[in-house]
Amino acid sequence: MEQGMNARQHVLTMEGRARARLSGVIAVSCFNEKEIVLETSEGEIALLGEGLHIEQLNLDEGKLDVTGEIAGVEYNGPVKHRERRGLFGRGKR
Repeated sequence: MEQGMNARQHVLTMEGRARARLSGVIAVSCFNEKEIVLETSEGEIALLGEGLHIEQLNLDEGKLDVTGEIAGVEYNGPVKHRERRGLFGRGKR
């Protein structure tokens, strides 16, 4: 059980501005070449940039690898189940 809890701990590791590795990922809400929005154990996070590409996604382990030109990272508070929006229900940033 302890191993499963560690897999959900949120960690963000950046390798320059070309790669991001995240743990604690629960779901991917939205993604395209300019924005990847994730729900993590610490709340919602958006990776912003150009040419963003999901290299690896494993929701069972809560891990995500992204490549591209990462220009910014935005954190928001925890997403409540009733506030979750799908790909098409997302408002403009």
